Amino acid sequence: MTLDYFFKPKAIAVIGASNDPLKLGYEVFKNLKKYKAGKVYPVNVKDEEVQGVKAYKNVRDIPDEVDLAVIVVPKRFVKQTIIDCGEKGVKGIVLITAGFGEVGEEGKKEERELVEIAHKYGMRIVGPNCVGVMNTQDDMNATFVMDAKKGDIAFISQSGALGAGIIYKTVKEGIGFSKFVSIGNMADVDFSEFMEYLANTEEDKAIALYIEGLKDGRKFMEVAKRVTKRKPVIVLKAGKSESGARAASSHTGSLAGSWKIYEAAFKQSGVIIADTIDDMLSMARAFTQPLPKGKRVAIMTNAGGPGVLTADAIDKLGLKLANLEEKTIEELRSFLPPMAAVKNPVDMIASARGEDYYRTAKLLLQDPNVDMLISICVVPTFAGMTPTEHAEGVVKAVKEVDNGKPVLGLFMAGYVSEKAKEVLEANGIPSYERPEDVAAGAYALVEFARARGVLKEE
Repeated sequence: MTLDYFFKPKAIAVIGASNDPLKLGYEVFKNLKKYKAGKVYPVNVKDEEVQGVKAYKNVRDIPDEVDLAVIVVPKRFVKQTIIDCGEKGVKGIVLITAGFGEVGEEGKKEERELVEIAHKYGMRIVGPNCVGVMNTQDDMNATFVMDAKKGDIAFISQSGALGAGIIYKTVKEGIGFSKFVSIGNMADVDFSEFMEYLANTEEDKAIALYIEGLKDGRKFMEVAKRVTKRKPVIVLKAGKSESGARAASSHTGSLAGSWKIYEAAFKQSGVIIADTIDDMLSMARAFTQPLPKGKRVAIMTNAGGPGVLTADAIDKLGLKLANLEEKTIEELRSFLPPMAAVKNPVDMIASARGEDYYRTAKLLLQDPNVDMLISICVVPTFAGMTPTEHAEGVVKAVKEVDNGKPVLGLFMAGYVSEKAKEVLEANGIPSYERPEDVAAGAYALVEFARARGVLKEE
């Protein structure tokens, strides 16, 4: 199965492209004009040009073959537009237009009719009632929201507005997506099919899902069991409470169902469950790292408080602090100040320089009792220290030891530590800002290692 035409189309038609900045068709076409892997054609029944580009009255008038059509027309024109796309030979449709299954039974009936028409012509539909799709690797933004930062997380959201909000959040926080799909009402293509597709891509390291409800839970489980053998799938499920379930039903027309049933199904299929948006993002970001062989964590820090809070957070998630070998402890004592704590967490105190981070990280990674390392830095703004030297010390140690143990960073210094975070991230080490976030990342690595059968259970 391939859904390449949604992410790597050779030609895209924006049906309902507009010159009016107040219309969604304006934003969609404006975003797509910079698509570099294919051509983009505006379709507008009135205007000869759209945003300086020659427009066509109908998708059938476009001289080239069209793989993907983004439909942003009023609801009353959707059916005929889909027929036109079918006659043109379009393969995929992103139906942004709303007012279908989310508004009641009549809308669901109309949805089914649209899907039947699409399938008759061999087309597939994403939506309706969606924001669109992105492939950041090719600068393809077939949505009406801002570009996501480039990264390696594929994010599929049942809520278009929430998905857009998360894109804005991740751009601000420097978190990147490889692909984004606003799946809307799932009249046709659903979570399962996108998961199956993403399992076979190189650029997508983790799959994050925001789910309100599933139309075919059994199919989802069967696909998830296969996909989680290859890639991590992290799910943020809404509608866990009775009130939330009602809200989800009115939002996308989905049956939210019992959370207990969902929870059991997710766990059986190897899906990692996130409780919050931050959890979901923190977990997904961790998969630039290798998988741990166990759940014993070493923590190094230049401040006691964050080390204790991180220890609490990992313990709450079922991970545990590693018991360091006596040899490791003795070597730490040989170069750290007398007031440093050399058991786990290792508190190097505020005077720790880049060299201390390097030597400590190296020892902890070499300790056979350690499966994973969390490096914490609350950047001191005195004594001429720069946060970059702390990050460079950790990177140097990781490269020298090179034994496949995952390393996660926690830099609690806001804008002061931006350069340090860039150093870590450039070397594939995710950097977090809160103890609970780095703990969520560590937990996700352990859970996926368990699903893959590489975790040594004690």
